[in-house]
Amino acid sequence: MRRARIALVGGVTAIAVLVSVRGVRAEEIEKKWRLGLSISGTSTTDQAQSPSANVRTLFNTDGSFFNTIEDPRNDSAAFSNFGVNGGLGGTVTASYAFTRNWYIEGSAGYRQADVANVEVQAEFTGAPIPNLQDFGFRIFNVNAGTLKQIPLQITGGYRFRPKATFNPYLCAGIGYVLNTYTPSSELDQLSINLENSLGGFARLTGFSIGGESFLQPSGFQSLRGIKVDAPSTPEYHFGGGVEITFKHKWAVFVDARYAVYSGRFNMTINGSSNQLGISVPADQVVINQAGALGPFGAYLIPTGGLIDGGSLVPAVTAPPGTNCATQPFLCQLTGPKDGIPDPGYYYVHAGSIRWDGATLNIGVKYTF
Repeated sequence: MRRARIALVGGVTAIAVLVSVRGVRAEEIEKKWRLGLSISGTSTTDQAQSPSANVRTLFNTDGSFFNTIEDPRNDSAAFSNFGVNGGLGGTVTASYAFTRNWYIEGSAGYRQADVANVEVQAEFTGAPIPNLQDFGFRIFNVNAGTLKQIPLQITGGYRFRPKATFNPYLCAGIGYVLNTYTPSSELDQLSINLENSLGGFARLTGFSIGGESFLQPSGFQSLRGIKVDAPSTPEYHFGGGVEITFKHKWAVFVDARYAVYSGRFNMTINGSSNQLGISVPADQVVINQAGALGPFGAYLIPTGGLIDGGSLVPAVTAPPGTNCATQPFLCQLTGPKDGIPDPGYYYVHAGSIRWDGATLNIGVKYTF
């Protein structure tokens, strides 16, 4: 993303330099074709916010404060939201002007972006919990892979100063984006670890005043992996920009557009949900309201595991010669990673997001 910003800032700087010098009059484009080539940067607007810092506030029926239910996860993850990152790309355009002012344009582009921050939080069995805390969840953010897109657009536009050096315009149109998603090796491994694990829902009980804990699951079952749906989808867009003629038949342009897509990027975990575990909502409810106390909680995975959290080493109080393979109850999970996923309480958070967003194109056009 840093390279994308540098490239776009450099392009805008070049345009500013051209504006500061005297240009030539714009080429007459009525009944003519134009070809354009540009680099582009995209930025999506939708994200699935991490629920790790959520708190539900409970009130009595008379409106007085009763208590709170706090999500048990490490709330440092609240800034790591699931979404499609911005990225660089390129676009080729061909346009035909019916009049000096009105034109129609067809374009095809290519862009690529990372899908980031599938949040995994784990409280590993045998890992010590910090003093004065009810839980000891650790955060693992997984890069989910790469989304490649080929946007195809048909756009109509109106040029306000067709013969001037500096020529602003507005545009709008429709299109279709072809999507190809490639999962990362990290996400593939997380999905495999899910399918190799047994787990059960552990309900969160208690309140922040007096402490919270998990109930033992009523049973355990095989977990299912991760599925991703990234359908190709139609869109509509609108925007505008400016052309600056710097040479006979040649112009540079800056084009900003906002596109709205009908489809969504959807990642499901262990079936049809966007998360493993049930998050505490960030809201306020009356204590006797249905569902006021849950169910909220994590998944306890006693067999298997999703993340390698370390290895068992004898606890400080363990007798000399303790063997953690045969006496794990005398050990703590504080040793180095051993390549084996570890059991414990787990949350996994992804989401269903739109990829609506803005695109900034900087390039050149040539008139035939």
